[in-house]
Amino acid sequence: MNKLGVALVGCGFIGNVHLQQWKSMEDVDLKVCVDIEEERAKELSQKYKVQKYYTDIEGILKDNSIDLVDVCTPTYTHREIVERLLESGKNVIVEKPISLKLRDAKAMVEKAKKSERKLMVAHVLRFWNEYTIAHELIKEGKIGTPIFTRAHRLSTFPSWVWRNWHDFIDKGGGVLIDMSIHDLDFLRWTFGEVQEVFARGGTFLREGATSHDFTDVFIKFKSGTFAYVEGSWIMPNSFPFSTELEVIGSGGSISFTSNMPNEVVLYLKDKSAQKISRKTEDPYLLELKAFKDAVKNDKEVPVPGEEGLKTLEVAIAGLLSVIKGKLIRLPLEDDFPF
Repeated sequence: MNKLGVALVGCGFIGNVHLQQWKSMEDVDLKVCVDIEEERAKELSQKYKVQKYYTDIEGILKDNSIDLVDVCTPTYTHREIVERLLESGKNVIVEKPISLKLRDAKAMVEKAKKSERKLMVAHVLRFWNEYTIAHELIKEGKIGTPIFTRAHRLSTFPSWVWRNWHDFIDKGGGVLIDMSIHDLDFLRWTFGEVQEVFARGGTFLREGATSHDFTDVFIKFKSGTFAYVEGSWIMPNSFPFSTELEVIGSGGSISFTSNMPNEVVLYLKDKSAQKISRKTEDPYLLELKAFKDAVKNDKEVPVPGEEGLKTLEVAIAGLLSVIKGKLIRLPLEDDFPF
């Protein structure tokens, strides 16, 4: 069996999650862990029996045995790391969001084209069981024409990250760009491109922080569908991470909540509610497998850089609306302002 050489850059929370999934694949060879903090890179490499660990990407750039690199570093570092990896001939999957600035995302997409390498953005909801079920039901027309959808994602503040970089809007973008972007990407994937956005939010609990820790976003899609997306980092420490989705159409509705995992409820006219569930693999495993298979078989990745760029534009539109207090229409004339 020809194994693909894999390297991980960024050994924090999501890097740990990804590495666990890479380790479960028989057709990959874990070559390198990279983290700016040597002890963390060493610890993760020992935990998952990775061959080497570095504190920068220089060793990866020169290593021709590495076919693909998984970038799980803070968002503000993405462009430089990804561009250098692509230039060195590596295929790259980068954690969402693709970047903070549209110009950086565009540069990364262009670099992937120029280097003739694959760039995928890790928007994991496209592989998450409940969301894929909902997506399929909507696309199959089970609820008729989608009219309105409501999504929320509620969490405590991610204070576990390296040096609290989520405190600073110029590092992580705040709750809308970092966390609600999950829902924005799912909605774009399902309902198409966005026409306009209006959002409210602010910084409420983190003293000295510049990142918004609560936002609500109202969206009108070109298709005519409306959406409301709530993102919160202001929940008390005892509150469990919570997500919910409800989609109302002309012929029925779909809903699910993280309190009832792996179960989507379909409501139709003149019919009793149907509970839909199915067994599937871990969404992170499915996501990384999809990227690996695209590299191995030289196929299009399921979430190319262009998709990450379009979703980022919606998120930035929301941020600009919060700052300016007005409706923002797409395509944007302005970029991430920090």
